[in-house]
Amino acid sequence: MKQYFINILMVSLVLLTSCKDDSKNTIHSPDQNIQVNVEVNKAGQPIYSVIFNGEKLITNAALGLKINGIDLSSGVQMKKVSISTVKDKWEPVWGQYAEINNYYNQGIISLEKDNLQIDVTFRVYNDGLGFRYTIQGEGEAIVNSEATQFNMASDNKTWWIAPCWENDEYIYQTTLLSEITEELRNQSAPEGHAQYFPCATGFNTPVTMKTPAGNYLSIHEAALVNYPGSSLCLNPENLEINMAAAGKPGEIAKVNLPFSTPWRTITVGKKAGDLIESSLILNLNEPNKLEDVSFIKPMKYVGIWWEMHVKKSTWELEGSKNHGANTANVKRYIDFAAENGFGGVLVEGWNKGWNGWVNFDYTQPYADFDMDELSAYAQSKGIEIIGHHETGGQVENYERQLEDAYQYYQDHGVHAVKTGYVGKIENHYHYDQWMVNHYNHTVKLAAQHQIAVNTHEPIKPSGLSRTYPNLLSGEGMRGQEFNAWSDGTTLNHHTILPFTRNLAGPMDYTPGIFDLQLVNSVNKDYKKLKTDEERKNYPFKHRVKSTLAHQLGLYVVFYSPIQMAADLPENYAGIDALQFIKDVPVDWSDTKVLDAEIGEFCTIARKDKQSDNWFVGGITNQDAREETISFDFLDDDASYECTLYSDDAKADWDLNPTLYNITKKEIKKGDSIQIKLAPGGGFAISLIKK
Repeated sequence: MKQYFINILMVSLVLLTSCKDDSKNTIHSPDQNIQVNVEVNKAGQPIYSVIFNGEKLITNAALGLKINGIDLSSGVQMKKVSISTVKDKWEPVWGQYAEINNYYNQGIISLEKDNLQIDVTFRVYNDGLGFRYTIQGEGEAIVNSEATQFNMASDNKTWWIAPCWENDEYIYQTTLLSEITEELRNQSAPEGHAQYFPCATGFNTPVTMKTPAGNYLSIHEAALVNYPGSSLCLNPENLEINMAAAGKPGEIAKVNLPFSTPWRTITVGKKAGDLIESSLILNLNEPNKLEDVSFIKPMKYVGIWWEMHVKKSTWELEGSKNHGANTANVKRYIDFAAENGFGGVLVEGWNKGWNGWVNFDYTQPYADFDMDELSAYAQSKGIEIIGHHETGGQVENYERQLEDAYQYYQDHGVHAVKTGYVGKIENHYHYDQWMVNHYNHTVKLAAQHQIAVNTHEPIKPSGLSRTYPNLLSGEGMRGQEFNAWSDGTTLNHHTILPFTRNLAGPMDYTPGIFDLQLVNSVNKDYKKLKTDEERKNYPFKHRVKSTLAHQLGLYVVFYSPIQMAADLPENYAGIDALQFIKDVPVDWSDTKVLDAEIGEFCTIARKDKQSDNWFVGGITNQDAREETISFDFLDDDASYECTLYSDDAKADWDLNPTLYNITKKEIKKGDSIQIKLAPGGGFAISLIKK
């Protein structure tokens, strides 16, 4: 069978590897279901292979780095191999689980060339594996390139977005590896983005695949620190790395020795849902380094955000009659949050610099925004103000003000901030070493000021929220806002994200839009239509491609410790489905994927960390379907009040997206119910233990 080679591409890399002949070592997962073979072939090249569930996933894939001009992909000697086992548990500050098992077998392979030593460490868990390079020595070193490969043993079905050093906000493609073309790559991204692509065919990570035998895998990275973020280049003919990084040619990273690269990760599962239930990425990160976590508050929030996207108001004050972040409007949102039990109010567009998106000032509010008054008002209502720092790509301007900006928020009782990096970064790529260090620096400095961070236009998550749990969430995908001013997302987009972007870490997608056809904003004429025929032929300018029940289901299907009720307060008025958003938690003690197929449907059950209550969410793509939910996960000898929010029989994402039903009944373990999902539909269930 033809092999399809996927080379890891580090915003600038090339790679290491080598060893003496016949050096071969095998590391198994604790349950023996994963086998990793590491050897140095006759050409002196270090390579590895992976077998999972009896199926070969990766075969003869190269390992290696080029450091200070020394190419460690050939002529390397294997000096030592160490094998060990670690089995322990840890408790995250917040997450999908109250407790996480950290159980793996580890192999450290020491390689040497020209008096330079690197250790290749493999950790093999039951749900996947990670490997990284540690460069030994003292002083400074230049990493010229990385040569890591993921050579697929089969032509897998793949869910992917274009490889890019700048962006992940793309439409997902679903093809075989052999079907990925430059034309498809360009279709998944806006015009002009090709200048940021490292190769003709490839993808950003996490990239997820299904093998011919029906196994699943996802390739990503963990513990991304002081190193560029990676993309993957696909080339069935050779294994060349073709990537440029900001900085000097042939230099992807400058580091002090000893130094460990990020982990290269492969999450595996027999079912699609196994990928979601995995904690591999978190386990490969260091434990929590923050002594004080009292300021970190998982929450649901509302905010002055969607109204700017639908053109009700503006971010900028200059020349605007409808500036959104004015004192009176912020108070209106604070009142709405307090009345409905939401924890915070996001305020975008409060500070000087929005006119032209240049020279943002992070301690100077607009004249119609009174920070002192609003911080006192929010505190009196028990509401957190969530700050906002947009950079417009001017990161050096932001760094100069960073200490003062955080101190300003701390002085006003603000303990959370949403950051933004829209546009081209000055002198850098979003994913190069300098920017990775910037993103991580903002999180560590924020913790010193008791501030949690939600990063938009971020470097993709790599599990650092374990080490710095004030890194609450991030964007890094084509999110809800695209529905307000573009063609939006595809109808299968939501059924792909849990198995791709959300595997990297929490995802601030901003669900909860109830005005799905945007008839209260950009499509106001739609309200005047009276017949189905007129409605069917209405030329929507923009809209959200889902039903209302689907939007509710996203609060469980998409994982994040912060979730926004993203619509305008007036669009929630009088709609009893809001109750589910008010009830659903954001911090969990257990997570179970009940049924799922990537790109088609996903149903997840999660248990509230603060109670014995469970919540279930389900979504489908463009196809109607019927789901049977078996409540085998509930406690024995207990009764639950089940409230089901489901699509109405006439519901449809296109013509009737807001039609839904609410039904209640008593449920016990072992019971089951059948639910019909409309095209683009979904459902949500609350199970309150009696």
